[in-house]
Amino acid sequence: MGESFLDNDTWRYFWHPVCTVKELAESDKGRGELLCARLLGTELVIARLDSGVAAMNNRCPHRSAKLHLGWNRGDSVQCPYHGWQWGADGSCKGIPAAPDGPIPPNAKAISYDCAERYGLVWVRLDGSAGTAIPEHPVFDDPAFRCVPGPSYDWKTHSARRVENYTDLAHFPFVHPETLGSAGHVTFLTPQIAFRKEGRMRFRYAPPEGARNAVDASGNFSPLAFSDYTIRLPFGVSVDLTLQNGARTVLWVWATPLDDIHCRSFWFACRNGDLDGPDQPHIDQQMRILEEDVDIVESQDPEQIPHPRDEIAVAPDKVSLTYRRLLYALCKAKAQGPEALKAFLDTERDDI
Repeated sequence: MGESFLDNDTWRYFWHPVCTVKELAESDKGRGELLCARLLGTELVIARLDSGVAAMNNRCPHRSAKLHLGWNRGDSVQCPYHGWQWGADGSCKGIPAAPDGPIPPNAKAISYDCAERYGLVWVRLDGSAGTAIPEHPVFDDPAFRCVPGPSYDWKTHSARRVENYTDLAHFPFVHPETLGSAGHVTFLTPQIAFRKEGRMRFRYAPPEGARNAVDASGNFSPLAFSDYTIRLPFGVSVDLTLQNGARTVLWVWATPLDDIHCRSFWFACRNGDLDGPDQPHIDQQMRILEEDVDIVESQDPEQIPHPRDEIAVAPDKVSLTYRRLLYALCKAKAQGPEALKAFLDTERDDI
């Protein structure tokens, strides 16, 4: 098999969650909040400084020690080796062995855009395209209860993970006793639209009895229809309306740890039984993930390959459209940040 036909450098222009706020808080072992994380093959140190969450390359420019092993000094991260201190913007704040200076002009750690939202810490390695943290459609909606699930790592590219999440034809084979039905193996291909901020939108109404979703009690219930939003490059939200009128919204972002590994951060949201137990919902979603993981991790190669290396048919419309948009995104990036931003701002129907 050939290598992926996508330019993985494109994903640097987007925000990705790298840890939960809870994980960052629990990283405090008496040295302050300092967490080692990974994004696109880059090792990061995440710190909660006085100015807010901060992200830097997890390497001290002095003698290359890992910064997450040091100390959080409030206004800076202090290296564990020689005590050099680095501010949120990467500037050197002090050198203990040379307290009277001067600080070398090239004494600067690599820092990245970092922000907190939805109980997650987000990082963007390159901010020149002006991308935004993706929307969570019901996170602040009082009609819903949003429960974060445990993040999980899969040995596959983020795009493969997203494809699995939106693949309409795999349900009767991978999920015959949960989401799908072994007796329903055909379906209509949906119309797909492209909306601003890089959103691929479609609605899917399955045949009677073909699909289920988790209801407000944490049980499987017949599905009426689903509204899908794929947020380029690696986000998905699915608004599932059950035949009983209840809604479940699933939100996921597959963060690329490197070219062949991703970590998914996700929420299960419901508009019923808001005071009921959350664990049944998480347990059912984890059951579904267990049905998927071995299949997805078996795909060779882990990345989306060149179109000539796989066979496509009409029911693959959703994944083919997603791949086309990723490829168009990479082509726009090759023309520069402004072209990438302009592509994300376009709107088209029936793509």
